[in-house]
Amino acid sequence: MTGDDLPNEDHAVRYVKPSQFDEEEGVDGSAFQLRQNESGLSVHWLECFEDLLKPQQLDEVRRLSRLTISRNGRLAEVSVGRTKQHLKEQLLDIRFIHMPLNAEGDYEADPSHSEISGLPDFPDEELIGDFIAEECIEAVHPGLQET
Repeated sequence: MTGDDLPNEDHAVRYVKPSQFDEEEGVDGSAFQLRQNESGLSVHWLECFEDLLKPQQLDEVRRLSRLTISRNGRLAEVSVGRTKQHLKEQLLDIRFIHMPLNAEGDYEADPSHSEISGLPDFPDEELIGDFIAEECIEAVHPGLQET
């Protein structure tokens, strides 16, 4: 399914660094902005782990992530279809594309890795990042599993 669009009824999570999250304010829009030289925003497709319940899906994302996940970081969950619909209203035709990662070095293969493509760069990325953070996040989960 590499390169295919994720189903609209499915969900994706994006890692949010501690500096991009505040308990009172929530997720900062900068968590959903492309960095320089990026063509897509890295996310993880939860339903890739179709035989697992949501807590186990999140555990798999945490386990397979190639990022250093902080105890104070978060996983922001968005609905694929709802996010696409909201951004279409902002004149953006975005895609959630399945882009699994192969095993490499010490990393296992990550079948959940995906990208959001079609996001704008400067100067519009700030507005779109804020819009996603304010209108599209359905849940915010701990970056690391609470023990």
